Amino acid sequence: MKTKRSYNPLQKRMLGRRYSSNDIARQLQEVLMLWRLFLSTFTEYGLGPEALAEFEAVAAAHEALVVGRPGAITAKSLSIAERDATINAAWVWVGKVGVALGKIAREDTDCANKLNAARPDEDHELWWCIGAMASLLQEKAGQLAASVPTTERLEEATGLRERLAVIFSAASEAKQAPVQDTAEIDELDGQLYLIMRDFLEAGREAVRAGLIDRPISTFRFTFIGPAANRRNHTPPAEPTPQV
Repeated sequence: MKTKRSYNPLQKRMLGRRYSSNDIARQLQEVLMLWRLFLSTFTEYGLGPEALAEFEAVAAAHEALVVGRPGAITAKSLSIAERDATINAAWVWVGKVGVALGKIAREDTDCANKLNAARPDEDHELWWCIGAMASLLQEKAGQLAASVPTTERLEEATGLRERLAVIFSAASEAKQAPVQDTAEIDELDGQLYLIMRDFLEAGREAVRAGLIDRPISTFRFTFIGPAANRRNHTPPAEPTPQV
């Protein structure tokens, strides 16, 4: 399980600014369906009718605010679309470099330890992790095949970290114009995200325990988060050749 931490209202607001309010709304509908369907099982995990009712109340408040402020939500969504393009490029870079270094890590304990320490789990870790992985890539460059575009990856890392620094260090300021009107929505976005993250974690535990007969992927974010980011940017499948 992930390490638990507490969030004050400001931290929830900052968390909520990372995600589109419309995507949060789409995700919560999926969570509501699963929660109601498996309520008896989730009650065993402390997420019974009372917790569901609390989530429904927050979801209703969120819907009312989103419907009432469409202009501000659109402005926020546009900012997030630009951010998501950078985040997606960063995750693609991490994937490429991680696989390249992973081959060395099989035989090199030092490389394995450093690579494991550098791997990111969340979007906000990307800036630091790309820096650490780039340093490791440079350190182990001599062990990589000549065909691996090491120089290109290192140049990409510099640009990505510059863009990521703007995204995360200016999170409070960059969106002030549209976000002034969405502060309350941002806080609810953050609160809903945390509730849904805990719910989905409990769902995966229930699947592992054999209490819910569903694929474990049922209890992962579909519309938000790093995994959703990567899925949303997956290249389309090649068309089936016509006979």
